[in-house]
Amino acid sequence: MQLINDPNEQLGFERVRRRHRSSDSRVFLGIVFVAIGALLMMQNMDLLSYDLSHVLISWPMFLIVLGLFNLGRKANTAGLILIAIGSYFMIPRVFDVPDGFFRNFWPAVLVFIGLVFIIQRRKTPNFNFGGEVDKNDLLDETSIFGGRTLSLVSEQFKGGKITSIFGGSKINLLYCKPAEGCVIDVALLFGGTKIIVPEDWNIKTEVVSIFGGFEDKRSNSVISRVNQSKVVIIKGSAIFGGGEITSMP
Repeated sequence: MQLINDPNEQLGFERVRRRHRSSDSRVFLGIVFVAIGALLMMQNMDLLSYDLSHVLISWPMFLIVLGLFNLGRKANTAGLILIAIGSYFMIPRVFDVPDGFFRNFWPAVLVFIGLVFIIQRRKTPNFNFGGEVDKNDLLDETSIFGGRTLSLVSEQFKGGKITSIFGGSKINLLYCKPAEGCVIDVALLFGGTKIIVPEDWNIKTEVVSIFGGFEDKRSNSVISRVNQSKVVIIKGSAIFGGGEITSMP
């Protein structure tokens, strides 16, 4: 394996990798549109039985396809949740299910979300930067059916995690300086977060939004003056929820 030590070369490699991923995503979307168009044409020409069209041309199938698309983009949490929800509502279209099947929807969703977070916890880096790390250098905020405002003061902010489930949070990072490799991982499910950052932070968002959104609400004049050395990556997923980045408390 060839190691890349030159930062500029590493940056070029990363850009090529992202372009390749974007190209793969467009190919997948192209295949999906072709498949949908072909199925609709077959249905209009009576070449597709009702039972089959009831399965293939349906909103549960749309959620499953959307979930597969997110899995291809490495957004595993969002992809698995969408596939699970789509599959749950697809089962009665394919099989005979007992009465009361849909009463178990929310319990099943809660169990699945819990399993996803447990599995994700095992795969999450432990943020071992060596030496002593002040507790304010790492963010680990969880809001469930509630919320709070949290302010951090750190000269070496390493990033961390924000989880909001039917709740919300307000994170004040105005008194923090990002360390190299700073990454904030967000998981927003029927919830949201507001992240307040200094104007000179160079924020790169890689959040997958599904029936939700995540937006940098700083003005264009502010974004154009960011410090290129203060890079902070925000990644994760926003499902039926959302978040925003601002410099205003």
